[in-house]
Amino acid sequence: MRDQAQARQAALDQQAVAKEEILRQHYNRLREPEEAHRPCVEDEEALARTARAREALARRPGGRPRSRRPAAHQPATLSGAA
Repeated sequence: MRDQAQARQAALDQQAVAKEEILRQHYNRLREPEEAHRPCVEDEEALARTARAREALARRPGGRPRSRRPAAHQPATLSGAA
């Protein structure tokens, strides 16, 4: 039984090493390049819009966005014979 357990463990170790090697080879290919999203971050017009929105938010009373209040809850009325 000990020999079988050692054989199983050796097979699992070999599989783990193979998986690690595959991940190491393909890791850089799976990642997106950092400059792929750079234009979105450096978009000056978007930054200006964000700054204007923050300034408008700061000018509001309370300094936070208004929320819509739900309609007042009206109790249900019963009709008909009881």
